[in-house]
Amino acid sequence: MALRCLIVDDSAPFLEAASKFLEREGITIVGVASTGAEALERAQELRPDVALVDIDLGEESGFDLARQIAEGPAPLPVILISTRSEEDLAELIEASPALGYVSKAHLSAHAVADLLGRGKCVHEALVYSTVEEFLAATVPFIREGLEEAEPLLVVTKEANLSALRETLEIDAGGVELVDPAGMYRSPPQSIEAYDRYVRTRLEEGAGRVRIIGEPVWPTSARAVAEWKRYESALNVAWASTPSWVVCLYDANELPDDIVSDAKRTHPVLRTGRGARPSPHYTDPEVFVRNLGLELSEILAGGL
Repeated sequence: MALRCLIVDDSAPFLEAASKFLEREGITIVGVASTGAEALERAQELRPDVALVDIDLGEESGFDLARQIAEGPAPLPVILISTRSEEDLAELIEASPALGYVSKAHLSAHAVADLLGRGKCVHEALVYSTVEEFLAATVPFIREGLEEAEPLLVVTKEANLSALRETLEIDAGGVELVDPAGMYRSPPQSIEAYDRYVRTRLEEGAGRVRIIGEPVWPTSARAVAEWKRYESALNVAWASTPSWVVCLYDANELPDDIVSDAKRTHPVLRTGRGARPSPHYTDPEVFVRNLGLELSEILAGGL
């Protein structure tokens, strides 16, 4: 389901331009408002997933409006937007109940989803055919994680690891690069290893953990179905785990059905141009049942 958004800004041209741009990127704009009173009314009436609130709202303050929305009868997440420098507003943003800040120049569906995803699991699929495609999509993700001081674990084939070492150079010291052989012996073993890594980093004080992983897919139909079930179940089991997971799929090596189902088991698709919601994402209960399996079995046993 597309993210539902309310935009609050006193500039009619910006409301029109931002609405069209975000709609093209997959966000549903359920309404716009130009004043605080109008925003509060529409927030309660429309119940959007998030409100984008301009800091300089005419004679009103976006910070005050963010507080009113957060403390109102139907609170919802607020992201502050502005043309002003984030550094100049840092203390006010920090004191605000808003999720965070996005410059209007960098406003995108990806930026909005990133802020909303803090404290939750973001589960993406990256389908690639060349090392260049792999690097174009993963290097920005890794560099962003390094800038945010978020732990990074990359588990992929040696060709990709070598390319990352060469591309990242000295920055690679902040990233754990791991061969997949020991991580993907079976779905339960793999998930246990990842879960242990994430829990350890969170206990050490990390706000969020980033993972890039490339499964070693089996050949038997039964084993493939089990891996697909785990990929789908992750969306439920890790829903409230502050992690950002990018699963790799090499289109040159994997069967078409595995690549195709990646778009059904991952809510978000990543490319070198960014990330977007997957139009084929399927509810885990439905997807797993179509495999002839049950989601409850795996969730009851723990992921």
